Amino acid sequence: MKLEGTVAVDVLTEIVIGRPAGVVAGYAADPSNAPAWYRNITSVAWVTSPPLQAGSRMTFSARFLGRHLA
Repeated sequence: MKLEGTVAVDVLTEIVIGRPAGVVAGYAADPSNAPAWYRNITSVAWVTSPPLQAGSRMTFSARFLGRHLA
């Protein structure tokens, strides 16, 4: 739906990571690394033992709009 008087904007951001895709995917898939690359997440606590697998549970603490979220 396009509203009258609005302008569509597309934004694309890219970065080249000089590492093999498997290494990057492994890093990104590990929830323990989330605070390093996601600004609002301040900590991750595993409820089940790592590594990540079906049924894994963890909690995230974050700051968003001046509030603490857990």
